[in-house]
Parts: sequence; C-alpha cells; structure tokens
Amino acid sequence: MTLAEEIEVLRRQLLKLASESEPLLAARYALRFPPPEQLSTYRRFRLAVGHTLRALGLRSSRPIEPWLTGLRHQEGKGEQPFIIWAIGADRDVLRQACRGFVSLQNAWSGRIPVLVTDVADFAYFSRLGWLVEYVPTLSPPAEHYATRKARYLAWHYRDAPALPISAGLREGVRPEELLLG
Repeated sequence: MTLAEEIEVLRRQLLKLASESEPLLAARYALRFPPPEQLSTYRRFRLAVGHTLRALGLRSSRPIEPWLTGLRHQEGKGEQPFIIWAIGADRDVLRQACRGFVSLQNAWSGRIPVLVTDVADFAYFSRLGWLVEYVPTLSPPAEHYATRKARYLAWHYRDAPALPISAGLREGVRPEELLLG
C-alpha cells in the first residue's frame, strides 16, 4: 500500500470515528464561561453593563486568544496541529517512527505534531517537545474509555491533517508527500 493510500485510509477511519463522537462529551469538556444562574447578582449586573457598553461602542472587546498548540517551553505561536495516529503501535516501532518524523519536522513550518498513542513512554515523548494525547487501555468496567477518547480526539482534531505511524518509518519520504499543505 502506498503512503497516499495509507493516509486516505486513516483519514476515512478518523472521519468515521469523529462522526460517532458524543456531542454531550464534547460539550461537557468545552471551555466556557459559567452559566449565568451560577453567578452572583452583582456579577450578572457587571456583565450586562459590559455587554451594553460594548454594543454602544464605548468599551472595546478583549480579543479572543487562540489555542496555542506549542508547549510553554517552546518558541513560536500560532502553529497548526497535525496528528500522528499511533494507536496500537509497538513501543520500539513508535520510537523509530518518531525519529523519522523528527528528521522531517524542519520542513513543517507552522505545524506542530500531536501524537495520539496508547504507549505510555512519557519520558521519551517529553524530550520530543510534542503534544501527546494518551489513550489508555483499561480493564473492566472502564474498557470502553479508550474508544470514547479516540472518538473525541478524532472529533477534536477533525480539521487537522493526520498521518499514520508508517509515514515516519519510510525512508526518503519528502514533506510534500505527506499532504500537510
């Protein structure tokens, strides 16, 4: 199977997972302001006055801060994430693939890798400086957690390009072949 075919198979798999995601789970963990009924009367009054002043143009709105994909100790802002889907990979194979992705990373300006894995090798991953989404395999009664989290991650990163782990294992792969745009 060619690399382009593997990427397309992974893309279809992630779209299927994202379509099966639970909207209530995403809504539960969304970052949002507390509901008005939980606020004090004074705070609700202050919010109403602020909304009115902004509507009249007498007060400026604070700009929405973008979600930063980089780690705090890394330079740069505004990078777009891309996914390395490595669920079900062996630890040694995953390390070898990560070394392959690191060698290609210089060509990915404006992109930061997000590794989705079920391998708990956090010391190695932290040295890479990548974001890691860990999907643990749990025993009953929590065995369905991994599936739920994989669906949530596929939904959360639905607009980001995704690469299979095999892309990091291939020799002589050019960044253009990886379709990161």
